[in-house]
Amino acid sequence: LVLSSGMWLLVAALVAALADGATEPPYNATKAVFKIGGLAIRGAEDFNTRFSPTFADYLTREVGPLFNPPITFESVPLNFSSTFSAVEHAWIDFVYTNPTAFSCLDSEFGVSAITTLRNLRNGIELTQFGGIVFTRANNTEITQLRDLEDKIVEAVSISGLGAAQMQWRLMIENGMNLMVEPKQVRFAFNQKEIVHDVRRGDADVGFVRTGMIEGMEANNETKLEYFKVINKVNATVGGDSPFPFQISTSLYPEWCLGALAHVQDQDYKVAEEVSKALMNINSTMAAAIAAGYSTWQAPLSYMPLREMQEALGWIQLDATTQKWRCMRSDDLYEAIVCPSGYFKLTRTEVENQCNNLNDDMYRCPEGYECLCRPCKRANEVEIKSAQVESCEKMGVCVEAEQNELFKLDIKDNLERNQTLFYKFHVPESHPEVRIQNNIDPIYSSYNLTLGTPVVGDNVLEITIGGQQIPNSPVLIRIKEKDCGEHQVANQDGTCRQTKEVEYLPAGFRIASILLFAFNVTLSLVFFAWTFYYRRHPIIMASQPTFLYMVACGCILSSSTILLVSFDDKHFSSEELDIICQGSVWFYGLGFALTISALFAKTYRAKCLTIDKINSTKSQHVVVSIYQYMIYVAAALTVEIIICTIWTIYDPLKWTRSCATDTSGYCRSIGTCSADSAVIFISLILTLHFIFLVYMLWICYEVRNIPAEFAEHKWITGLLVLV
Repeated sequence: LVLSSGMWLLVAALVAALADGATEPPYNATKAVFKIGGLAIRGAEDFNTRFSPTFADYLTREVGPLFNPPITFESVPLNFSSTFSAVEHAWIDFVYTNPTAFSCLDSEFGVSAITTLRNLRNGIELTQFGGIVFTRANNTEITQLRDLEDKIVEAVSISGLGAAQMQWRLMIENGMNLMVEPKQVRFAFNQKEIVHDVRRGDADVGFVRTGMIEGMEANNETKLEYFKVINKVNATVGGDSPFPFQISTSLYPEWCLGALAHVQDQDYKVAEEVSKALMNINSTMAAAIAAGYSTWQAPLSYMPLREMQEALGWIQLDATTQKWRCMRSDDLYEAIVCPSGYFKLTRTEVENQCNNLNDDMYRCPEGYECLCRPCKRANEVEIKSAQVESCEKMGVCVEAEQNELFKLDIKDNLERNQTLFYKFHVPESHPEVRIQNNIDPIYSSYNLTLGTPVVGDNVLEITIGGQQIPNSPVLIRIKEKDCGEHQVANQDGTCRQTKEVEYLPAGFRIASILLFAFNVTLSLVFFAWTFYYRRHPIIMASQPTFLYMVACGCILSSSTILLVSFDDKHFSSEELDIICQGSVWFYGLGFALTISALFAKTYRAKCLTIDKINSTKSQHVVVSIYQYMIYVAAALTVEIIICTIWTIYDPLKWTRSCATDTSGYCRSIGTCSADSAVIFISLILTLHFIFLVYMLWICYEVRNIPAEFAEHKWITGLLVLV
């Protein structure tokens, strides 16, 4: 068939158009950048160096152009905790992680494996790996797994797979547990350090992944002959081929790359092309060489990891959300999983457990995390209170006050899920407070809240399914209710007042202050007035020196008015002891100074008038005022001697006593008292009375002297009033 030149041109144009159309990228994506997060067990820098050539450079180059517009890939280094956060919040699109973490991500967030790594170990291509349990070759004490009991075991981290959890499961399969048998478990966070620590003898046993010691030997970092493998097994791969490294555990699939749920749903073509591109890598390519692997293959089954996690208790069903959740390792205490029949010690106990061994060999090295038997054997049924971690038979489980509600958390470790019956036995004298009831379980757990007013050790009996549990009965110790100051608890737990403390009325205190202020002010005014008019004939005749003393004496004695208004509402007992005895001093010295000054003044007037008139020429009458001061000094000396003896021998003390005491009720009043107070008070008052009587006699003798010289009438009136 011969075509015209025009037809040939048309055919050529059509072919060219088809060719141009074939070069257009066939796929679309929902976004331009896809992030691949990776578990960076050796740090972010190491991860970027080893895996950015694969996840960023290679995938961007091979997969990116297949989409319109082209897409790019970024690698994001993560730790164990941030891996879960990144997946939960979809901050990344793909995740490269170890098998145990992937199994958790699959269970919790629906991450799907799209490829499994074909690793290179000492030049050998492997899709599975395991763990080894090893010790020093010359250690004759450790030859089997059972010998790990009471030893120091070192692993990489509590979430590590090949260097912790594989060996942990191996112990469980052999009737042991990593949280129970070893005396100490150390987490070094570096597998090479584990090898070195065991070699030095710092640890008895080490857990590392297969090929680790062989790889270190190839790099001249250690020698295989230094160690021996415990529970060595003969494993095979790929049918009948022997596994090339020493191994103690079962084999598990290698690390994998998983796609998050939103990628599988919206960008499944991206996941598909990523999987194809990775499986096209070979061991000679730069990406594989940088990371030290051979290639990638279709994903293996990771169900053995899920089974392992369930065996370890590392994944649990949340009772609230009814969703599976793996433990997290960012908080070591929260990551501890105790085996059935054991319970976890408190955080404080776990943190101090190694130090409590009092041995430097169990001191946790810097940068490590350590556990020293964080799990304690549990009873068939655990009874726990806020005060006691595990209540024992006939042991005190709770200490509470009358009517104080206390709570018991009861866990049936046999998981019988049968009805619990409890009976609270109290003394026969209190039949009205006997308590018994049934409780249905919630996931084999029971919550019991009780309270009673009966003081003493009450017995709580517990049965499950009609059988008394081994650690029943327990004692509930009830103390008398603390009702506060001056109250006591009745038998029914109510409070009644036993003491009423009476204080001085506020009005009395105010009146005392005002009266004291009035007396002091008046004394100071008279003192100042006398001083101002001291040159006036009448004032001079009144002997102002003695008037000054009278004013000072009034101020001193008035201070007693202020002191007696103080009580223990505002002052301590020690302060009031000083105030009590101080009031005696102020009163005694004030009285002595006032009365002796009036006496000296009046007696001098008598001497200068009556005695002067009646004296003979040979008799001498004292005129100088200062010679009469001896009477003031004598009075003060006597007062000081008495007060000093009293203060030293038996000073006044502030005490409270019951003014009434009926039916256990006390009306408390405070007083200043001393055993010998009556003697000293009687002595002082007697002397004061004698002094006053003698003073009245002197006033009687000067009754005919003009008032401007002796003021005997006023003084007599004052003395009679006193």
